[in-house]
Amino acid sequence: METEKKSYSKMWTFMAGAGSASVMILAFLLPSVQDQYDRYQSRKVIDKYEQLGNDFFTEEKYDLAEQAYAKAYELSENKRLDIEMKRLNAKVNTIGNNLVWGAEPPEEIQDIDFQFLLKMEKGQEKIDRVAILNSYGVYLSALKRVKEAKNAFEEAIKLDTLEAVTYINLGNLYDQQQNTIEAEKCYLKAIHLDDTNAHAHYNLGLLYEEQGKLPSAKKEMEKTLKLEPGDADVIIELKNIEETLSTRE
Repeated sequence: METEKKSYSKMWTFMAGAGSASVMILAFLLPSVQDQYDRYQSRKVIDKYEQLGNDFFTEEKYDLAEQAYAKAYELSENKRLDIEMKRLNAKVNTIGNNLVWGAEPPEEIQDIDFQFLLKMEKGQEKIDRVAILNSYGVYLSALKRVKEAKNAFEEAIKLDTLEAVTYINLGNLYDQQQNTIEAEKCYLKAIHLDDTNAHAHYNLGLLYEEQGKLPSAKKEMEKTLKLEPGDADVIIELKNIEETLSTRE
């Protein structure tokens, strides 16, 4: 009987131990399940911000895209490089999209941002690299680093000879240097590639106006106005040209 008691006592000790172990295992697993759920929810939020950034980027709302990517990156546990690259890409594209030619670039955008993207994007999508090079060229032009800007635009042209925006930017750079012959060639090339590009017609019109070729300038401004009806700058320039022409008659 004593043996049975001992056996029983042993068995109870074992069962109690097993019960304690189960409790410990559950105590360990439950936070893990909760943690996994939290991570899943967090992943969903990150994905939403990333997708929002993708949508803004497609719509060329680069400042909003950068903010969305920055939020996704901030929330990501391991600071995901892919999201950070998207954020930087949106950030540098604000230059090509919003900066007035020759104006000082925003202080928050630095040379290293472009260099990082160009290194990381090497061998990636051609269209992305061309966009970065165009933005970089505009940035360098604003800093009066003319030779480097020209190199950036020329590299973009080598990658894609059919991108009208690059020729417009290169034309602006030549115009900035008062090389009107090359500037005109670039604007005409851009128009040849994309006759619906209002910037190409407008910049060519300004170039003709500066050269005193007012009938040609008027023609380009009229084309621009058809493409961008209601644009205040175009209306003003066209009015100035027409007034000057009328005084010559």
